[in-house]
Amino acid sequence: MKPTWDKLAEEYATSSSVVVADVDCTVEADLCSDYDVKGYPTIKYFTAESDAKGTDYSGGRDFDELKKFVEETLEVKD
Repeated sequence: MKPTWDKLAEEYATSSSVVVADVDCTVEADLCSDYDVKGYPTIKYFTAESDAKGTDYSGGRDFDELKKFVEETLEVKD
């Protein structure tokens, strides 16, 4: 999953509307607890409609599925 996630982050590195980030819950245990992360890997996304803890992503985890989700749900088109 990590190489795919890193590729997605690289794809959107210059985006003004999408930030792809990761957190190591073995290091940031308090942060992960605050956001109700219990299993790994957990993917959350945040929009204006999300609550403060984000929304759990449950779609496909290959690059094409993740990119499609970002394009259709998160990316603001110029």
